[in-house]
Amino acid sequence: KTLHQLLVLSAQKYPDRIAVEETDDGAITYHDLNQLSDRLRDRLIHVGVHPGDRVGIYLRKSIDAVASIFGILKAGAVYVPVDPGAPPARNAYIFSDCTVKAVIIENRFVEKLSAEFASQNELPTLLVLDGAGSGNYLKSALARANPDNPTLPASFQLPPDNLAYILYTSGSTGKPKGVMLSHQNALSFINWCSEVFEPSEIDRFSSHAPFHFDLSILDIYVSIKHGATLVLVEEEIGKDPIRLAPLISDKKISIWYSTPSILSFLAQYGRLDQYGFPNLRFVLFAGEVFPIK
Repeated sequence: KTLHQLLVLSAQKYPDRIAVEETDDGAITYHDLNQLSDRLRDRLIHVGVHPGDRVGIYLRKSIDAVASIFGILKAGAVYVPVDPGAPPARNAYIFSDCTVKAVIIENRFVEKLSAEFASQNELPTLLVLDGAGSGNYLKSALARANPDNPTLPASFQLPPDNLAYILYTSGSTGKPKGVMLSHQNALSFINWCSEVFEPSEIDRFSSHAPFHFDLSILDIYVSIKHGATLVLVEEEIGKDPIRLAPLISDKKISIWYSTPSILSFLAQYGRLDQYGFPNLRFVLFAGEVFPIK
């Protein structure tokens, strides 16, 4: 009924399987991802986050960011991811617009975000990470903030029509607008994907889209639902077909999902004939018109 239950159930069924893998081989099991997100849930509740509150994510794509998503959902809250490469003014506007209660943020972004809020609204509670990668930065931040790690009530069981996340439009026609999605909205799509693509625990999903982009919903939740592995593709590699093509091969991606423009770049510049892709069984695309040529 809720998105975070997908992780809980897979952690029970596949505790030792790799849930999320980074391009530099940082990885985390389902058991450890579930525990880390539990600890974040506890911390968020401790600082006053209640069901329905919005919590921002201002991190680069990483295991820390995935754990943050599930920790926020387990607290009954709504996650609001922003592009860490976007101007701080834009991200401050997004957080202010949806009145986030807290933000999980890398230390390198704190000063500029705080400066933007100084002229707008009261700064939300910040959970500051020294960086992002492998989940260790989130672990360290939680250990500093809550060294005793008291046990709090289990994750909230909310109605499926409660909000799960808010994704903001690009703002190309004006200011960015928040699109509000419920657990039920997302699960309808995730269940459809499960029926059509029949993924299993041996699949390896690409995570090419940034987490503030709606393509990420398939990547994250369909893979987690089935006990598969989510392979995070860093933004720099994701835009470089010469590095991206061997990554798809080396990481044994079996289900690829991206915009058509990335597939076009791969076809034109990725030197695909130099690599083997025996594991790849689905190439999915969305978000743009696919050029016929």
